[in-house]
Amino acid sequence: MNILLCAINAKFIHSSLALRLLYANAPEYAEYISLLEFSINNSQDFILKEIRSKSPDILCFSCYIWNISIVKELAANIRKISPNIKIILGGPEVSFPPYELLGEFADIIVFGEGEAAFEQLCKHFFLRSPSLSEINGIAYYSENLNDLEKNIRINEPRELPDLNRLAFPYENLNGLSNKIVYYESSRGCPFSCAYCISSATNGVRFLDIETAKSHIGFFLENKVKLVKFVDRTFNCEPERALRIWQYIIANDNGITGFHFEVGADLITDVHIDCLKHARPGLIQFEAGVQSTNEYALREVCRVSNFDKLRENVIKVKGLNNIHLHLDLIAGLPFEDFESFKKSFNDCFALRPDMLQLGFLKLLQGSNLRRYSEKYGIAYRDKAPYEVLFTDHISFDELSLLKDVENIVDIYYNSGIFAASIEYAVSIFLTPFDFFYNFSLYWNEKGFHRESHSKQERYEILFRYLSGVECTDLAFLKDLLKFDMFMNENVKNLPKWLERTDYTPIRDRISAFFANEANAKAYFPKLLGRAPKELQRICHLERFSCNVLDWVNGCQKVYSPNYCLFVYEGSKPKVFSVNL
Repeated sequence: MNILLCAINAKFIHSSLALRLLYANAPEYAEYISLLEFSINNSQDFILKEIRSKSPDILCFSCYIWNISIVKELAANIRKISPNIKIILGGPEVSFPPYELLGEFADIIVFGEGEAAFEQLCKHFFLRSPSLSEINGIAYYSENLNDLEKNIRINEPRELPDLNRLAFPYENLNGLSNKIVYYESSRGCPFSCAYCISSATNGVRFLDIETAKSHIGFFLENKVKLVKFVDRTFNCEPERALRIWQYIIANDNGITGFHFEVGADLITDVHIDCLKHARPGLIQFEAGVQSTNEYALREVCRVSNFDKLRENVIKVKGLNNIHLHLDLIAGLPFEDFESFKKSFNDCFALRPDMLQLGFLKLLQGSNLRRYSEKYGIAYRDKAPYEVLFTDHISFDELSLLKDVENIVDIYYNSGIFAASIEYAVSIFLTPFDFFYNFSLYWNEKGFHRESHSKQERYEILFRYLSGVECTDLAFLKDLLKFDMFMNENVKNLPKWLERTDYTPIRDRISAFFANEANAKAYFPKLLGRAPKELQRICHLERFSCNVLDWVNGCQKVYSPNYCLFVYEGSKPKVFSVNL
C-alpha cells in the first residue's frame, strides 16, 4: 500500500512543515509513505501526472487558504482518473467545519493537529485496527448507512499533543536546497485576536528549550539559508526568546538566517542588549501592528500598546542589524479610510524595512467570521475570504488601498528607491498622501496594466514628481541616480538623467585607483587588483549635491562632489571622495 503526502505551496521557495511532521510521526510506515511538493504556479496537468506516477492507494493533501481551490479541483479530477484512491484532507482550511468536503472531494477529513490521527489512520489501513470510529480528530462517511446526509461521522476532537513527544521533522534536508525551512518551537497564541484561527485554541504549548536549541544547531550545522519560525508570537515568553536568540548569536555560522514573528511591544531592553551582537542578516523580525486605531483593536480583541511598540521598533531599528517587517490590516471593524491613513502614517514614520498592507480575511473558524454581520462585513465566498466592504469602509476605498499597496511594494518594500522615496514623502503633507496620489497617477497612465523594468520604474517616478509643484528636479535627479548606482553598477544611464563627462578628469580617476592609500581606505579587500580592474569593479559618479548628507540625515546640501561605489558584496559600499 502506497501513501502519498502532497503539499501545494504558495511559492516555489516555500516548503511544507505539515507534511514532514506527519511523515516523521508515523515511523512504522515510513517505507510506504512518500512526499510530493508543488507550488500554486504548477499546472494542474503537471500535478496530476506527478501524482499518477506515484500510484498512491491513499492520497493526502494539506489544505490552506492559498491552495484549497486547487486541491478541490485536483481531488475531483483524481476521483475520475483513479476512483479507487482514498483521499484524505487535513489542515486549517478543512477543520472548520470538518465535513463540508466529504464525499465529492474527500473520504476522510483530519481536523485539528493531525500527527497522531494520521499515524492511527496508517495503522487502520494496514491492520484494519483501530476502526475509523475509534480515531479521534477525523470526520468520515460511515459505510453502514445508505443515506449520505445521515452518514457523516465526526469523531471527538483529539487532545492537543505535547510538543516534546513529537518527532523532529528534519532528520534530513532532502529537497530543501535553496528553500525556506519552516520550524515551530511552540503552538498556540497567548492572544485571542478575532480575525485569527489561533483564537480557536487556548494557551501556548512550548517545546523544551534545550530540544529547540538542538534543532537550531542542526540547521546551523547544515548551513540552511533561512529558517522561518512559525510560532505565532515567538517572544510571548521573554526569557525563553532571549535564551534562543543568545544561542543563535553565539553559534552563528555566517550563513543561516532566522525569521521570527514577534510582538514588538513585548521586546525588552534585555532583548535589545542581546540583539545588538547579531550579525546583520542573522535575525529578521515580523511584527503585526494591524492598526493604530485603539477602538478597532479592542473590537477584535487585539491586545497591543502602540506607544511601547513604537519605542521598541525605534530601538531595534537603531541596532542597524535586524531586518524589520511591519504588517497592517485594512478592513477591520471601525477602521475607515481616514483611520487607515493614520495607521499607515504611524507605521511608516518608523521606517520599517518592509511595510505590508494586508486586507482582512474572514477565515473559517475565526470569531470575526462568526460575527461578521455585526460589523456589516461582506467578504468573498471563496478562499482567501477577503473583505469586500464593511460598515466603515467601502469597496471603492479598499480598491484604492490596494492600488496604494502596489506602489508601496514596488517603490518602498523593494528597497531600490530608498533615497528617492525619502525625498518624495518629504514634499507631501504625509507619506500616505504621496503613495496615494502616485497610485492615482500610476493607474491613470495605465501603468498597472503591464510590467516595467527597473529603469522604467525610475523614469515613471521622475515623470510623476516632475509634475509636483514643489519638486526640486536637480536634487531629484541626483537621488534617482544615486539609487541606481546603489543597486547595480549601471553602465548606461537613461537619457533623462544628466551624464558626467569624465574626459577632463580621466587621468585623475586613473591616479585615484592607482593610489595605494585610497585602496586601503576604500576597498581593502581588493588590494592587489590592477587599477583598470578596480575601475570595472567600482564606480565614481559626480553629483551636484551631497547625496550622502541626505541619505544619512535628510539634509539637502548643494555641494558638487563625487561618490565612490564599491561593488564587492551583496550591497555596495559608498564613500564621498575628492578627486
